[in-house]
Amino acid sequence: MMGRMRTHPQETPGKKANWAARIILGAVALVVLSIAYFAFAAILPVWWANVIRNQVQGNLGAGILVGMFYGFVFTFIPLLVAWQAMRKAVIWPWKLVILVAAVALASPNLLTAGIMFGSSQAAHNGQRILGTEATWFPLWTQISAIAAAVIFVVGVVLWRIWRQRGRKMKALKRVDAERSMAAKAAKDQAASSPVPEAPAATDSQAGLR
Repeated sequence: MMGRMRTHPQETPGKKANWAARIILGAVALVVLSIAYFAFAAILPVWWANVIRNQVQGNLGAGILVGMFYGFVFTFIPLLVAWQAMRKAVIWPWKLVILVAAVALASPNLLTAGIMFGSSQAAHNGQRILGTEATWFPLWTQISAIAAAVIFVVGVVLWRIWRQRGRKMKALKRVDAERSMAAKAAKDQAASSPVPEAPAATDSQAGLR
């Protein structure tokens, strides 16, 4: 009882420190997201729409290809980067850095989504630009982004299955190796042990013969 009562106060400060760090990180993330939202809603939609217009230049085929490129690449790579934050070897500050990097890599698709689903005046201006100068770009961006997400999820599932199968194979090999070593040790012990000799006949048995 005394040991438990002594260890309990030692665990409480650590838990409080973890909660404090989480609250601070959450507050910082909220502030960053708020600033990014207001900047996104006011300036970025029209700028991004003009960037896409200059790349597509009114060509329908170019709009499809550019949309497929942005949708797939800037969805699959951010998901792959964000997946690294799931590793146990990565500590919390670096997890946050990895997640921020993943969001930054996904910014082209986030900008396109903000234009297509936004309700601000800047978003409506961006919609008009893309609707006239890059007609197929938003649609094929969405299609390719969904395809990239599906491929990533399927890849993660297959990777987990392959890893689990590898662990099972290693366990089976280890068991087989232990059995082989045990059988070899038993065989060596049997070979090294002396064979018992037959008891010699006594004098009485010799006289009877």
